[in-house]
Amino acid sequence: MPLYAFKNGQTVLDETTMNSLLSLQDFYLIYEGTQRDAKTGSGTAEFDCASYDHAIRFTATGTTEVARVEFELVKHGAGADLVVELRSGFNPSGTDGTLLKSMTLPKEFIPTGRSYWSIPIALEGLTSGSQYWLIVRGNGDANNHFHLHGETSQDANYPCYYRARGGSGAWTAENAIHFKVFSGVGVTSIPYHEIAGGNACLTYEYTIDTNTWLRYLSAIYLYIPAADGSSGIRQKLSLTRSGNVVLKGVAS
Repeated sequence: MPLYAFKNGQTVLDETTMNSLLSLQDFYLIYEGTQRDAKTGSGTAEFDCASYDHAIRFTATGTTEVARVEFELVKHGAGADLVVELRSGFNPSGTDGTLLKSMTLPKEFIPTGRSYWSIPIALEGLTSGSQYWLIVRGNGDANNHFHLHGETSQDANYPCYYRARGGSGAWTAENAIHFKVFSGVGVTSIPYHEIAGGNACLTYEYTIDTNTWLRYLSAIYLYIPAADGSSGIRQKLSLTRSGNVVLKGVAS
């Protein structure tokens, strides 16, 4: 049974629900992985994600799975939830294709300074070498939103398109948006995310010791959507360390 946060008037308190919380849960560990495709650069162009949806093409180079993706982004005001869809068969002429996976990055977790942030995907069964699309759905308003970042020119190898938020029909070509796609375990075997019970998403944040260049776990983020798809549980656990030893964690 998938894990959901409780919601008044939605969640049934019965034997099945309560026992599911006491049972072992299926889980999926997502590591740093190997970068399979990316569009990066020095550009600092901002893309309006309050008014528009954005479509970004990538290639599953040498892999049949996507473990996680990164976008260069920033939060303004209180932010807005970022919903990213992975689709096949997308065509900018107006065919949105087949939805393969949808994940939400809570607004509380989006950085307030422009930087890359990782979002778990955990999708298997892709075709190696095939092209797929990341669709970032528009959300927020004039004061509370997020921006994707990218270049001030288009890139034929990494085409991007936009369309009015929640609209239909043809998409319009736009400049290249920064992204990275990862799969597998990678060299470091450092876990970036865990998905438990299908819905509970943990994200692990690290700091780098500039003397040793070792990475240390500094925060853990938890997101569990509510049964009706609303806000759910959104928490950050900040860790205090003494050297490489964790002393305590404080939730917010």
